[in-house]
Amino acid sequence: MIVFPAIDILDGKAVRLLQGRLDAVTVYNDDPVDQARRWIDQGAEWLHVVDLDGAVTGDAKNIEYLERIAALGTPVQTGGGLRSMETLDRLHAIGIRRMVLGTALVTQPALVSEACDRFGGSIVAGIDARDGKVAIQGWRQGTEYGVLELIRELELLGVKRLAYTDISKDGMQTGVNYGAYRALAGQIDIPMTASGGVSTLEDIGDLLTIGMQLEGVIVGKALYENSFTLADAIRVGNGEEV
Repeated sequence: MIVFPAIDILDGKAVRLLQGRLDAVTVYNDDPVDQARRWIDQGAEWLHVVDLDGAVTGDAKNIEYLERIAALGTPVQTGGGLRSMETLDRLHAIGIRRMVLGTALVTQPALVSEACDRFGGSIVAGIDARDGKVAIQGWRQGTEYGVLELIRELELLGVKRLAYTDISKDGMQTGVNYGAYRALAGQIDIPMTASGGVSTLEDIGDLLTIGMQLEGVIVGKALYENSFTLADAIRVGNGEEV
């Protein structure tokens, strides 16, 4: 299971939010590229970078940072404001390995289909949900879509990879919604990455038991708050004893 250390970029800084709230921001590093180097030095095999400015405005704002982070050589998965083929083409050109579509999954199905045709498994459906309902526009707007309902539609459009965030758990360090991830993994045919609430190495170990359907976990605040090290998280994700 891949452990993705998260870097959320807002106003040029690496930050974490509580439940996606822009009024609950903690700055952890004034330089997102420096933060990327730190995770790489600690053994990161992938990086998960979110353009929070882009998620809010609908237009990718931090491509310069993404280019510098991608140039460090570790594979990058990124999302936030990816709502045009032009943006996806730019990100692909600078070496981004996986691109996470969010709001566009609901508002631009034609874009999703075209992106999947062009980039295949490099496109990730980033589904963020609160109380089982999908949220969009940087989590600020709810929809009537159920998670499984949307996934079924996206599979028909060609989506081959999913990242699922439980908004209620994100940034709270209260543990993952294990039951929700296990239940969803049993109902879908595409690999999934879990996000939201990881607070202990035991959380990662529990997710590992879901099996091959769960290909990764995104970890943020627990790493920034030194609840455990990235190296230990990777060991657990590999099924090793710590």
